[in-house]
Amino acid sequence: MREKWNNLKKQVDDDGRVFRTIRSAGKVYRYYDDEPVLPPNVWCELSHLQQKDPQRTGYPTQKPLALYERMICASSDEGDIVCDPFAGCATTLVAAEHLQRQWVGMDIWQKAHELVEMRLSDTTGLFGRVTFTDKLPDRTDDGDRAAPFLRVKVKIKEPDRPKWIRAQMYEHLLDQHGAVCQGCDRTFDDHRYLELDHNTPRSDGGLNHISNHVLLCGPCNKLKSNVYTLAGL
Repeated sequence: MREKWNNLKKQVDDDGRVFRTIRSAGKVYRYYDDEPVLPPNVWCELSHLQQKDPQRTGYPTQKPLALYERMICASSDEGDIVCDPFAGCATTLVAAEHLQRQWVGMDIWQKAHELVEMRLSDTTGLFGRVTFTDKLPDRTDDGDRAAPFLRVKVKIKEPDRPKWIRAQMYEHLLDQHGAVCQGCDRTFDDHRYLELDHNTPRSDGGLNHISNHVLLCGPCNKLKSNVYTLAGL
């Protein structure tokens, strides 16, 4: 018995146990179907919603409930709070309710509140315990735009002349934080994995000053780009 499944060959051993094999770098790896394994990076076993799927609500960007349940299980525990600032058709909220999480949903769509209550009632039996408000919550932070822990911690007056060069800025931030990415907080054995970049991009009016520079690993710097700027968090 053999069949291809996600590039793995399906076979049955002498004891009747189903397993799958794949060859990589000259080695053959065997995975039994009855043994738990971590999901692969590509979740191809989660089917998209068909046109006549009973989950469908008519919302254009609706995703399968199983997808959200997997993400919530992987990133939270029972009793945690799950927040979806783009709740849409309430798939996140339904998944959170199924998995015994608390949840908060937000959306600017006028019918979002009605759809959320209807779907929760139909799929979870939850009715009458949903708190709804269209008032903005009071801010409990300091009101600043940037996340405090991502800022340069010490204010350094840059000499009038000559200006600090990139190497000086890099060494100063390295002495201040160590070989730690200020985006994901990961510590590196080699500081050369860290890149010097502006906190607020120059195109957004950021200064070419030590107080507007940060050390980021390659993936964080790529994610930040000119869209996910640290100053805009």
